Amino acid sequence: MNPEVIDGRTMRSRRSRQRILDAIVQLWTEGIVEPTAEKVAKAAGVTNRTVFRHFADMESLYREIILDIHDQVDPLRVEYDADIPWRRQFDLLVLRRTGIFEKLMPLLVSSQALRYRSGAIAADVKQNVKRMRKTLRQVLPDYLLSNPVTFAAIEVMLSSEVWVRLRRDQGLSARRALAVIQNAMAPMLKDSGR
Repeated sequence: MNPEVIDGRTMRSRRSRQRILDAIVQLWTEGIVEPTAEKVAKAAGVTNRTVFRHFADMESLYREIILDIHDQVDPLRVEYDADIPWRRQFDLLVLRRTGIFEKLMPLLVSSQALRYRSGAIAADVKQNVKRMRKTLRQVLPDYLLSNPVTFAAIEVMLSSEVWVRLRRDQGLSARRALAVIQNAMAPMLKDSGR
């Protein structure tokens, strides 16, 4: 077979696959939390058969979206650096994390709704919580880590659920939502005279 024909088919297949991925993200952005394969196909400009040729089911489509999101977000994460004072690292972590939440808002809303029906999304949420907890444990000083209630309060204030609630449910701007989070955590972060 002519290699140019194979390359053309391969390229069309890749474009179709990417259109499907883009379509589900677009539908989530439009507020359609759990789009059907038919809606995804229509938004992508492909047939249902094409959707299922690329993805065995909606779960495999979700898994692919998760990988795509990780590729976008991983470079934005704060890496722990023992040479930087904890408070400066913490402030950077707050800014980066809320920036990621803002960038992924439609996906966060959808994942909150779908996590109870999708094993792939539930596993990803669990993994993300674990990763965020680990990062927080690396950055915070011992006096905050030794108080499980304070640590849990800080952790919840830096969760995607709080960000979504402030931005969507309370209608705050990103700047105001960040100020609320920082204000709520300020008393917890005090050194208690140390």
